[in-house]
Amino acid sequence: YYGGGRGGRGGGGGEGDIDYDGGLLGDSDDDENVTCKKVRKNNRTLSCEFVRENCAGEVQLIDYLSFVFCSLGTVQPLAYVFLVLWLLYLISLLATTADYFFVPPLSLLADKMHLSPSIAGITLLAIGNGAPDVFTAYSALKGNDIALVLSALIGASMFISTVVLGTIILITSVNKNNIDKIDFFRDIVVYIVVVGLVVGICFDGNIHVWEAALFPTVYILYIAVAVIVSFIRRKIESRKRPLQQQPRLSSKALLEEEEQTDTKDEGEDENKPLLIDAISESLGRNRNKQNNNNNKQKLTLAGLTWPRGSHIGVKIQWFLEWPFSLVRWLSIPPCNHDGHWTVWHHWFAVTSPIPMTLVLLIAAAGWDGFAIRIGGVFPLIILLVVISFCISIALFFLLSPKKPPHWSMQIVLGVAGFVMSIAWLNIEANETVAVLDSFGLLFEIDTAILGLTVLAIGNSVGDWVADTAVARAGQPGMGVASCFGSPLLNDVLGLSVALIGWFITNGGKTFTFDISQSQFGKVKMSWIFLGISLLASLVVFPLFRFSPPKPFGVALIYTYLVFMVFSILDELKILPIFNHNN
Repeated sequence: YYGGGRGGRGGGGGEGDIDYDGGLLGDSDDDENVTCKKVRKNNRTLSCEFVRENCAGEVQLIDYLSFVFCSLGTVQPLAYVFLVLWLLYLISLLATTADYFFVPPLSLLADKMHLSPSIAGITLLAIGNGAPDVFTAYSALKGNDIALVLSALIGASMFISTVVLGTIILITSVNKNNIDKIDFFRDIVVYIVVVGLVVGICFDGNIHVWEAALFPTVYILYIAVAVIVSFIRRKIESRKRPLQQQPRLSSKALLEEEEQTDTKDEGEDENKPLLIDAISESLGRNRNKQNNNNNKQKLTLAGLTWPRGSHIGVKIQWFLEWPFSLVRWLSIPPCNHDGHWTVWHHWFAVTSPIPMTLVLLIAAAGWDGFAIRIGGVFPLIILLVVISFCISIALFFLLSPKKPPHWSMQIVLGVAGFVMSIAWLNIEANETVAVLDSFGLLFEIDTAILGLTVLAIGNSVGDWVADTAVARAGQPGMGVASCFGSPLLNDVLGLSVALIGWFITNGGKTFTFDISQSQFGKVKMSWIFLGISLLASLVVFPLFRFSPPKPFGVALIYTYLVFMVFSILDELKILPIFNHNN
């Protein structure tokens, strides 16, 4: 990062709580080494020399400020256009990395651990579904940018619970026959509790360790409630079954039939809010899973195979991401999660150790990782490459291109793929937040408004497309459930991982920030509008017997538009909603 972004915040050493806007509490704006952000606020002119001298604190893989003021200093508008396109590209990479590479090893691990669909749906697969939001939040909070964390998570929740839900109500027939009432109340009530926790914990500008621990506690309780309710419902349904009217079956056959029914019920119930399969299908991302027994050597790898039959948007995305898809496949070993294993899978698995080493080194230490020397003499990279080469040779003999790996090797490949997908998500999230920070500095825009708009909407477009597609396909109840369950899990997991990671890194110090700063005005407004939308849904759905009228869908969409208008007016200081300090 650069000095005015995340790298410059919290620096300076010493004791005390870390302040959001740079240095320790009590640091003066007159300090000699002021951050780029403070310089910008004081209307100091940014130039190539100044950026290199004062804003090179902790650059990510790309020094975006130097790129704007030095590399393209004479044509800065072109640099701005490039940054916008690069930001959209990074958001897309976050989504496809989660879909193509993060979810498969989680599915494999869930299968090998013999997790029921209900447990897997709200644990491992929930993490995979919310990976972009979780890693973006974690990356932002590493730089103490709590405003960006809250605005991105709550902004995405606001978009899904208003625009996406409103669209589903308008284009489909949502009624009591396709709404699961128990799941609806479970998700929306817990969702309201989580929003209340966020407001209560953040409102005083201090977050303690025990307060951060409330979010994973809520998540664990949510899992427990879901499992208990599912168990009770299965028992009730089994007792209602008129066994006397069924043909006599052996006890073994009857048990197998009940297990099949229970598994089906669990899958239907718990996949509603998560929609892993539905999201993949609606976005055209599961076409690589179509098995072709007559041509086992066909390249059927997500992101590399031409997406036949998909709409033009997916094809454009495939074309633009193909170079990165190739690099990701080279560095993330396939784990045979779907039963498909070809010579291509074998080749990528065998050659992956060396690229894995390079990506892990970059994720851990950036470009400086290649300069690390053991004892100050021998380059670390050479040792790692030699070890990786030996592992590749071993994999060549342990894996066969003609048959799937042994279950033990599947687990090894699954764990390796899980670790590497995390490394890629971390790199992409770091760059995404660094670009947003750069925009905030270049245009004097609070990162909160960028989180509420660009990042939140960018991370939610997939949910919009997927949920509406599922609703149009005849499952509006699943779409509605996803509008509450998916952002609920994303918020809980995102805040849990980000806050716990921050406290571990900083030795349990209290996280302190100035809630009266301007960027938090928009965050507070997002709390209010999100609370209004959730309470409205909690009242309207039961009031109309779970058949919400079309005008309610329009009202939800208008609620989001009003929220965005007020946020922009507040950012432009035309209509400041809250009295806040800069």
